[in-house]
Amino acid sequence: MKIRIQNAGRIIGWFVRAVATTLTYEVEDRAGVLGSKARPPIIWTFWHNRMFIMPYIHEQWLPHVHGCILSSPSGDGQVIADVCAEFGFKPVRGSSSRQGMSALITLADMMKQGYDVGITPDGPRGPCYSLNPGPLKLAQLTGARILPVYVQYDRPWKFKGTWDRFQIPRPFSKVRMILAESQPVARRLSEEGFEQERLRIEKIMQAGAVDYDGGQA
Repeated sequence: MKIRIQNAGRIIGWFVRAVATTLTYEVEDRAGVLGSKARPPIIWTFWHNRMFIMPYIHEQWLPHVHGCILSSPSGDGQVIADVCAEFGFKPVRGSSSRQGMSALITLADMMKQGYDVGITPDGPRGPCYSLNPGPLKLAQLTGARILPVYVQYDRPWKFKGTWDRFQIPRPFSKVRMILAESQPVARRLSEEGFEQERLRIEKIMQAGAVDYDGGQA
């Protein structure tokens, strides 16, 4: 039985901010999105085990951009939604992997209003570093590009008991964030073509799933 802590989102949000403010950041914007204030909404994709600093990154580097995050309808998803809300994100509850079309439609509507969307494409249950079809379907619905985000921590704590080996950066350590080149997805694809695109983008995402020193994550 899981025990829910009252105001868990606020407490974890405080912890994220406390750790994130001590980190030294190295940011590589290959996509050219951080300095652009006039661009169409994009779909940020980052692995589930690297999400820890993403709310803080958005708050610090993109305060002028409205953002929403997809979180699962589970209790854990509620905590993630509450944490992200502490940083100004609007949460959308649902799944991008199965029975999640209603969530994708909601996200598409948010993007029409100018919101960037954040998705952990291997969440909420994995397998780790496996790209589910949700981001591609959202790209097809909206015409938006997928932005692969690499987050690489220096000697992070890794929780081996979790399905994704969740990572938390050590206070006063280094973190590298690489915004890879954004990826278009054709609106119309055959089933085979869609799977080829999914594997292509999955390979791009997996290329960044390493530690700060380049070691196996």
